[in-house]
Amino acid sequence: MQRAMYQLLDRRSISQITVEQICGVALIHRSSFYRYYTDKFDLLSQMVMRAIEELLAVEQADTVGSAVMSRFIGTHTQILRHLLVTNTEGDNNRSQRVINDCLVAVAQTGAADRVFVMIRKSQQPDLMAYLVSGAITSTVQWLSSENLDGSSLETQAAIESTLATVFSLEQQSL
Repeated sequence: MQRAMYQLLDRRSISQITVEQICGVALIHRSSFYRYYTDKFDLLSQMVMRAIEELLAVEQADTVGSAVMSRFIGTHTQILRHLLVTNTEGDNNRSQRVINDCLVAVAQTGAADRVFVMIRKSQQPDLMAYLVSGAITSTVQWLSSENLDGSSLETQAAIESTLATVFSLEQQSL
């Protein structure tokens, strides 16, 4: 079902995707969908959690939290575009809430990545997660407006450097 949702999000906004379409692509019955998920946003939440956890597993030795976020954006640029940028039907607030909740949940697991430590140590973790997801949204908007490939090495370096500056994750030399 997650693969089906990825395929659909690659082509259209979350608002344009129905449970029926997900089931059609996944070749399952609606009742099977509802056995595992309450709605498409529950499926989305599990997808985002899995993507973040996979990136964290690969980046365990990475001390620069901006690398994990830049890889998350680069790996999922098109999907994030359809969740947070091109979505004009009103589901972008709910999509952003899903991402925020996932960021807070991962932070609470004790993830050692600096972004998640920053969220966890914040007096307002939910607000900090909104700031991080806002940076993600702004980055995806920039990629869209500049017609850039979020996964190219040059673009990844630019995103990582910018996020490091925004979140003060690395010492900046003057």
